[in-house]
Formats: sequence, C-alpha cells, structure tokens
Amino acid sequence: MRLFVGLELPLPLLHAIGELRGGLPDVTWQSPESYHLTLHFIGEVTHPHLHEEIHHVLSAIRATPPVLQPAGTGLFTSARPNGSDTLWIGCAPDDALTTLREKVRKGLNRAIPAGTERNSRHFTPHVTVGRMEHPDQERRQRWLATTVPAAEAQTMGHFTLFRSIRHADGPFYEPLEHYPLQF
Repeated sequence: MRLFVGLELPLPLLHAIGELRGGLPDVTWQSPESYHLTLHFIGEVTHPHLHEEIHHVLSAIRATPPVLQPAGTGLFTSARPNGSDTLWIGCAPDDALTTLREKVRKGLNRAIPAGTERNSRHFTPHVTVGRMEHPDQERRQRWLATTVPAAEAQTMGHFTLFRSIRHADGPFYEPLEHYPLQF
C-alpha cells in the first residue's frame, strides 16, 4: 500500500483552485477531487505491523490547526529531458503548518525501520494542479504569471493518512484515517 500524510482541502479552496483548470493548452489538469496538500510521503507499506505503528504515531500528534491560504503559482521541473513540469499553487506561510509537518515527519521517520529511506525533502507547501508535457520557457512563464483566484483562508480541523492508488486515468487518493487537530 502506497501511503502519505496530507491535508484534505475544504470545498471553498477546491473551487477556487479548480478555477485555474484549462488556463493553459497541453496541460493534464488534475481533478479538484484529488487536490490535497502533502505533509509527508511515506511510500510503499507492506507489513501490517508498520501500518499499525504509523497509525499510533499519527494518533499521538498534537498540533495547532494550520490555516491554508492559496498564494501564488509554481512549478517543479522534471530532471528528465522530455519530462513534464508539475504545476502547483502555493500556500501562504503559516507557522502551524510548518510545525505540523515537522511533527509528522519526525514521528514517522522514527517509526520507519532502519535501512528504509527517510523522507527529509525540503517542504514546499503546495497543491499540485496539473502536469505540463514538453514545457518551453514561454509556457512556464505564462503559468508562473497566472493570478490565483481569491479564496478565504481556511482553518484545517484534521490531517489525513491517504492511500495512493494508481489508475490509467491518474492517481486516486483514498483517505484511510483522519487525525483531529486541537486548538
């Protein structure tokens, strides 16, 4: 089972971000139902004992609910010569979001068995919205100049353990467990 921890987006954010779909040609846009903010990618988990340990670690996390506010566009460029760029919407800086991400990352890195790859990637809070095939500099600049639709900041009430399921139509993210955030 391929797992990750993230934040489900409330409907007002889904709708606001979804307004950007179709703004560029030759982009494979993700469905708004799949929008989320990844806090920590876990990867493939095959042992039931490890799945249980992950649940215990996440259940023990206490954190202030973060506030999400869309802020700007960005892209991750592919390292492959003919790869695609990943288009994303960023989030305004929020200390509670950074703290939650660190608690999740540290807890899970302690729970993952020795010898397994640890997730220590730089954290760029974002929501992936699409993939641009064969990007050129002009198309990249058009995306980066896109104005993000106005959306009211939203306070998150929980974070979620997701299962990523690959389909021919793209990935599907199944929520497995919600973990409440306390004030």
